[in-house]
Amino acid sequence: MDENGKITFLKNMGVDADAAITNMVDIETYNEMLDEFYNSMDEELSKIDSFKNQGDMPNYAILVHAMKSNARSFGFMKLGDICYAHELASKANDVNYVNAHYSELLNAASEVKKIIEKYKTL
Repeated sequence: MDENGKITFLKNMGVDADAAITNMVDIETYNEMLDEFYNSMDEELSKIDSFKNQGDMPNYAILVHAMKSNARSFGFMKLGDICYAHELASKANDVNYVNAHYSELLNAASEVKKIIEKYKTL
């Protein structure tokens, strides 16, 4: 599939592809950086989970902030928005919110991973 078809796929999946590619300068850079983001997701989610389980909200906030920024820069706005809500809650030391809404973060991250996996096969 050509690059325009890949971009259309991303848009159809709810990804703000135009803004993301503009952020990355071009599609080649986007693809390279997207691979790095994808390859780091499991490790980052594991660290986030560990800080959540420890009740370490300051470090949890740092990691969800980073995931928010990365997700948004690649056009994954839903994940970015969920991470932002977790960032605000963790900065307020709202462990109850983090625990109650943690599955939303995991589900959104899983959706992003599936989109990236499909995108890489196109």
